[in-house]
Amino acid sequence: MNKKILTLIVSLVLLGSSCSDFLKVNEVNPNSASAVPPKLLLPAALTNIVKLTDNPSNFDFVYLWYGLWSISQGYAQPASLMQYRLFNTSYQGNFGTLYTIGQNFVEMEKASQDPKDGAFLAISMIMKAYTMQVLVDMYGNVPYTDAWKTASGVLKPKYDDQKAIYEDLALKLDAAIKIIQGLAPDATAIDGASDVMFAGDMGKWARFANTLKLRLMIHQSGMAGRDTYIKAALATTSAVGYLGAGEGALVNPGFLKSDTKMTPFYERFYKADDSGQSDGTAYYFAGKDAVDFENATSDPRIGRYFLPYSGTNYSGNYLGQDPATHPAPVPGLTSKLGYLKDVAGSGYGYLIGVFNKPAPILTDFESLFLQAEAVERGYITGTGKTLYNAAVAQSFAWMGLSAAQATTYVSQSNLNTNYDNASNKITLILTQKWVSLNGVAPEEIWTDYRRSGIPAGLHFTEDANKANAAPPVRLLYPQTELSYNNDNVVAVGTIDAFTSKIFWQNR
Repeated sequence: MNKKILTLIVSLVLLGSSCSDFLKVNEVNPNSASAVPPKLLLPAALTNIVKLTDNPSNFDFVYLWYGLWSISQGYAQPASLMQYRLFNTSYQGNFGTLYTIGQNFVEMEKASQDPKDGAFLAISMIMKAYTMQVLVDMYGNVPYTDAWKTASGVLKPKYDDQKAIYEDLALKLDAAIKIIQGLAPDATAIDGASDVMFAGDMGKWARFANTLKLRLMIHQSGMAGRDTYIKAALATTSAVGYLGAGEGALVNPGFLKSDTKMTPFYERFYKADDSGQSDGTAYYFAGKDAVDFENATSDPRIGRYFLPYSGTNYSGNYLGQDPATHPAPVPGLTSKLGYLKDVAGSGYGYLIGVFNKPAPILTDFESLFLQAEAVERGYITGTGKTLYNAAVAQSFAWMGLSAAQATTYVSQSNLNTNYDNASNKITLILTQKWVSLNGVAPEEIWTDYRRSGIPAGLHFTEDANKANAAPPVRLLYPQTELSYNNDNVVAVGTIDAFTSKIFWQNR
């Protein structure tokens, strides 16, 4: 993070400031970031978050390493990914972009000090917590207390302890919830043009904040001696509740069938004229672990995640597949990622979907899986089976399948689908969460595996020259930080992609 960050705020506003016109700037002076009102900063920042998180190129290492996707054998395989050779330049844009987005929320906080703007203030606090959680989960210690202080002359922010950041984020989410609960009757209302996620429904914002807090706590659930802290933290906001079925945090600023204005996931694969992007659907193919699991559980979602290579036949590859141990993969006999393009208003139920598919920040089924796990761990009250079944049902709904199909799926005797038959409920929950978050939340797939080792038996990569038996546990600090903030990076200590674990990875 460096002094360039303030100059990027205006760019964010220009990219995402309106539901129907992504370049509308009539209401602000585009040369003065401080003049941007919160009603324009909010859609800009929300839209640009999903431009990062919903673009699979930014997190494709997760899909490839954890058995969900593979790379077509028609392409030269990327040695860096197959061999786990991360560099300081690997995915470095994620770091800077998250801090730039965070700066928008800092500016929104500054512009929302009037008590009537309490809703904007609370939202800015919630979303800043979200961006920091993602940063910690990828990098561990990162700038926090000194972050976003370039205007005060802090051009080289120190790095804070990751555990301390997590604990402060929980407190910030509590504070945001209290602001929402205390909004005055004459508080400034937020409409759908500004709030492109919840259309001004502050009850949903409060539940979203509490769900983010639950996510923070569940991430720490494998740590020895942490249960007392987790239970106490969750108890303070237990009455608020969590996002339920149909309440997913989904961003849609009015995606248009125009280049750079479509939903980011779809735009990674298709252009507005329906032609394919370079290295799109011909590049990413199905992962063998995912296909094998879905075939073994008679999962009807397989036909939405992937396309049959012929008839009703599905097949995937391992990353770096070795012909010596497996038959030589043939591109024509491997499933592509599922898509249904150029069908306005439909096609949401496919992995790639259509140009105007809402972009997820936190889906309802992730929330329900989190709640199910929390119940099983004794952190919150509820019925684990009910929450688990609801999570699967909402995953089916996201993929365009019916509630009846979901019921049939969880009712079969299979130990990997049936809650009553599963000997380890948490293993069941996290395995189903893994398959359900395909194409939705790669950061959480990575975090869940690093903290739990579930699902077991993933093949990662078969490349004989891989640098380690298992994938990296973190990203390396970006080259931009080494160039602009080297002293503070060095102060963190020696970082190894395989051994410098995020603090909650207590295994």
